[in-house]
Amino acid sequence: MPKRKRRVWLWRWRHNPLKRRSDVLEAWIGALAAAVVLLTAPVVGVTAAGVAERSALDQARGLHRVTAELLEDATAPPSRFGMMGGNRARATVRWTSSSGASASATASVAVGGKAGSHTTVWLDDTGRLQPAPPTPAQARSHGVALGAASAVGASMLVLGTWWMVRLRLDVHRRAQWDRAWAAFDTPQGHRHA
Repeated sequence: MPKRKRRVWLWRWRHNPLKRRSDVLEAWIGALAAAVVLLTAPVVGVTAAGVAERSALDQARGLHRVTAELLEDATAPPSRFGMMGGNRARATVRWTSSSGASASATASVAVGGKAGSHTTVWLDDTGRLQPAPPTPAQARSHGVALGAASAVGASMLVLGTWWMVRLRLDVHRRAQWDRAWAAFDTPQGHRHA
């Protein structure tokens, strides 16, 4: 019955006469890359999540809600894929501005509203119609998603750099091996006829 080979852990740090300096360098660079990933990925993720959440919540600044009247039925547009078009539809609405003037525009409203019913729209300081700002829960989930993506991106950048260094060390080791093989294969002062 053949013997099973056991994997030797941490072989690059153990004493071995066949160990090259590039093997030790590769081990230390790998350890450094692991430390950088473990330390920076959470920091990058938490920072990006906080910035994204604050940015999403800042969208509500300067917006105020106004009650508007639907001028047409809010029906869901047909979907290309044969499924429901969602819970929002585009419909024309009319509202009274803070100056008392009547204004109208096309807005995204809940599906199913009938002409003459009331809905809520959001206006900026200049009185222009704006999309509804995200809720705190939506802002938080947006921040978490962006934070996770940022952490993964930072990790991939570090690991990609480590991988490129490993490839460069492999090229260096192959060149060393070729030089050693050429030195071994060269006749030492003997001439072949």
